[in-house]
Amino acid sequence: MIPTRRGIRVREVVSLNRIQRVMAKTMKTSVETAAFSQLSREIDMTSLVSLIKLRKDQNPLSLNTLLMAITARTLPQCPYLNSELVDQQIYVYEQINLGMAVATQAGLVVVVIPDANLLSLEQLSEAIQTKVQKARTGNLSISDIEGGTFTVSNLGMYGIDAGFPIPRPPECAILLIGAIRPRPVVFDGQITIRDVGTLSLTFDHRFIDGEKAATFLNYLSQNIQAPQTLLE
Repeated sequence: MIPTRRGIRVREVVSLNRIQRVMAKTMKTSVETAAFSQLSREIDMTSLVSLIKLRKDQNPLSLNTLLMAITARTLPQCPYLNSELVDQQIYVYEQINLGMAVATQAGLVVVVIPDANLLSLEQLSEAIQTKVQKARTGNLSISDIEGGTFTVSNLGMYGIDAGFPIPRPPECAILLIGAIRPRPVVFDGQITIRDVGTLSLTFDHRFIDGEKAATFLNYLSQNIQAPQTLLE
């Protein structure tokens, strides 16, 4: 017998797995408890793209790894973006446990890289690869997805320019990285082609105001445009 729902034929019924059930509950709580706002900014990423090409033949690094590293190392400059609100008190975290959205057959899942700002580029790359492999083979444990303090979602590889991601509670913010595209821009007083991408920051406006969010995006922009500091 073909099942129906609301009088509509159903092709299949898929039960949420354990990780999806946790995420569903978490995101429902997020929408019910926070007051979200968002700022977006276009950023010149030409230097970042050039760095990836420079390292292509020796110790290659992905764009995602570099952006994760830059984000992790920018957060100490704006500590309130690495915090949570608990009973009218802001808990600013010392640790930066960076969440990263990973695409799997079951959908997006966020894995957590503990102390991401303290890892070298090679260590961060290895940690990311390990977590991605576990996510895509269905071997994640609850500890792999809990304990995050800030999340990055890179949807640029899908051609997405911008969006409105929802932070995972108790995290107060999430950064969406859009596609990097060559665009004509004014650079050093001349019109030239540069690699430009959009960053969208969603944050809990109950205790993170627009100035703090804008300051974070400003520092992030500066660090993205000077990625060589990661190698120092």
